[in-house]
Amino acid sequence: MRGFWSVATSCLAAAAVLALAEAPPARAQAPHATAEWATAQGNPQRTGWQKDADGISPSSVQHFKLLWTAKTGNEPYQLAGLVEPLIVNGVSTPSGTKDLAIVAGSASNVYAIDMANGQIVWQKHLVWSAKTPEVPKADAPRGFICENALIDVPVVTPAGAGAATAGEAPGGGTRYVYVVGQDGYLHTFNLSTGEPQGSPTMVTPVAYPKVNGLQLLNHHIYTAQGQGCGDPGRNPNTIYDTNLATGTTTELPPQSGIWGDWGVSVGPDGNLFAATGDGPFDVAKQQYSTSIIKVSPAMKVVDYYTPARHEWLTQRDLDMNFTPVVVPFNGKTYVVSSGKEGRYYVMDSAAMGGADHAAPEYETPLISNLNVNFQTEGSWGGAASWKDANGTTWVLAPTGGPTNPAVHWSIINGAAPSGGVIAMKLAERGGKAVLDPYWRSPAMVTSQTPVVAGGVVFALGGGEFTGQANDNGSGLFSAAQRVALSVPAVLFALDAQTGKELWHSGHEVTSFVHQGGVAVADGKAVFGTNDGTVYCYGLQ
Repeated sequence: MRGFWSVATSCLAAAAVLALAEAPPARAQAPHATAEWATAQGNPQRTGWQKDADGISPSSVQHFKLLWTAKTGNEPYQLAGLVEPLIVNGVSTPSGTKDLAIVAGSASNVYAIDMANGQIVWQKHLVWSAKTPEVPKADAPRGFICENALIDVPVVTPAGAGAATAGEAPGGGTRYVYVVGQDGYLHTFNLSTGEPQGSPTMVTPVAYPKVNGLQLLNHHIYTAQGQGCGDPGRNPNTIYDTNLATGTTTELPPQSGIWGDWGVSVGPDGNLFAATGDGPFDVAKQQYSTSIIKVSPAMKVVDYYTPARHEWLTQRDLDMNFTPVVVPFNGKTYVVSSGKEGRYYVMDSAAMGGADHAAPEYETPLISNLNVNFQTEGSWGGAASWKDANGTTWVLAPTGGPTNPAVHWSIINGAAPSGGVIAMKLAERGGKAVLDPYWRSPAMVTSQTPVVAGGVVFALGGGEFTGQANDNGSGLFSAAQRVALSVPAVLFALDAQTGKELWHSGHEVTSFVHQGGVAVADGKAVFGTNDGTVYCYGLQ
């Protein structure tokens, strides 16, 4: 996604005039916030909707500023750096009660950062627990697919919920941080002190997996593996279920790659939803490539949707590289997903693809990727969803490359040849849920999954160069080449009703973001970059 971002001088000048002409609104500051961001995209449904705006609005966000940066010292592994942060509040630490940002890094590091000032409260390096020896970083793969890096977003025990670690009965009140390290083991830390809790639990059979965002549900940790990464050998591409009370892990029968940025999403009935990549398709063996699958907590595929053009998509590597978002609408639960092809699918969670598993409730026209490009266009990562004060349900998603000129947008915010963010309204027609395109954002480079708070969409133009095939005759781009061709990330704030740019971070960020995201809580937006820096923006 995919181009180069530039800021018009007139926009910077206008912003400067506005800042001088208007004083920022007064903001009451509670001792400690109540809203949190304790899992990837803010909730198990992966909606990216922070319902407690805490002062964020289309008018106030124009006064956003850089509050602090934290240099963690985490060493990047090729493209992988820091993952999406979490935000937890009112944590009793040895140095007092604090609101904390929890950030994991590629080199198996975890940091707890004071949200008030950016100071690191505690940091831990995950102790290697696999039976095979650790591979020196100098000997790690140089490609961009399997980097031997930690890339999963941790999860924190929700406030007020019981917790459990291996060997401990569920129901304890202590809050924990859970993360899967480069060793393929689940590591547990006390949220307050960072002290390890119990022994690490094996999740993947081989070290150096490529697992994504963790889900915590009923004392089980769920995660998904993509790309078959592992060293030595390969890990099955599947969903893993780690029972925190027993310290055991079970798994779904092997699938093709499950590599949406936020892992699996969870419906209100506890079923999991995931999108799969290209590979074998065999219902008898529970192998569902290029599909969206519904998986029970018992690790059984109980429903699925597979596009009728499955073989065509598979042959062109237009797989479902997406974490589905779970959306309540008109008394039902829907699942919305997409992938490299650039279409969006709306599925009733109770009947994913109809009787033949090939008919979703609605499929959009081709929104993007007219070039049938497997590497830089289409939709990647995941989507967001929110409901406005008028009762309209929205779905937001990142796109790469230009949108299809045949698709009508009510509002277009300038040319976007490199892609950006799109917004669609979920509506009902003929008794079925449909998606209507509404607005398209200004251009961004490698837009990440957006999030929403207070009528504002926060979107990262991650800046990563995502080309894979090097047309100069050298085969694939190396990770080092992609790093060199990437540009610094930019955080945008958009009006959630129109997509109009309200604010951006300018040139303050100095590195790019790879498969990252923004956490929003306490009136602040926080993200990390490839070079190990955490940025916090907000109202003063």
